[in-house]
Amino acid sequence: MAQVTGTAGHDAPANVEQRDRSGLLACAISVVGEVTVTAALAAVFAPGIRSLLLQEDGIIEMGTVLFLAAAVIGAGAATVFWGPRLPLALAGLIGLAELLDETSFGSRLLGFEPLPLHGGGQLDGFHDLLILAFRMLQGVSQNLAWLLLGLMLMLSAGLVLFALRQTARNMAGSTTWLSGHVLLLLHVGLIGLAQVIDIAASSRALAAVEEVLELNAAILLAFYVVQVGWLESAQGIWARKAL
Repeated sequence: MAQVTGTAGHDAPANVEQRDRSGLLACAISVVGEVTVTAALAAVFAPGIRSLLLQEDGIIEMGTVLFLAAAVIGAGAATVFWGPRLPLALAGLIGLAELLDETSFGSRLLGFEPLPLHGGGQLDGFHDLLILAFRMLQGVSQNLAWLLLGLMLMLSAGLVLFALRQTARNMAGSTTWLSGHVLLLLHVGLIGLAQVIDIAASSRALAAVEEVLELNAAILLAFYVVQVGWLESAQGIWARKAL
């Protein structure tokens, strides 16, 4: 009996961790789905608010900024409470880089003029470095430029599909060391797809898709920080109970 009880007590933290991870994963994907559907319906059936959704500093872009800020602040707070953790540090740095990108390195907040970008426009975000690389490759060879874009598309789409496969396995109860990082993988994949659209497309419809992809990616990153921070908290509680 003592052996059975000890085994059950030992397995309880793993079971709770799996349940919490699956619950947060399902919640994150549900929120992303609802946001996507709501944005699409609003754009189609309420064209009057389309500009409010998609304009510079509009609803979608401000939502992206808020979720990225939440991810950065959450990662910082979790680090203070539970100590440095590589997943949290990585998520916080990614969120900070994207937050700076979304706010044009603070130029719109502080009023300074960004540097000009080769080929037109301004260097007001990290994504512009990809645009710069694409334009410079175009000057050498159109084929090389489109090869770069094709590789970005393949890697981003492949990462999204891989993460979705891991999600399905996680929901079915099969876990690997990647199970706790599915949200981060999805985030990176969606950001990659958004950058491909930003470089290659000029239509307003695809620009709207890009904005929604970036918002969804920010939501997933914020949920990832919550997930990692929550699990760190739960593990700390279980460790104290085991003493």
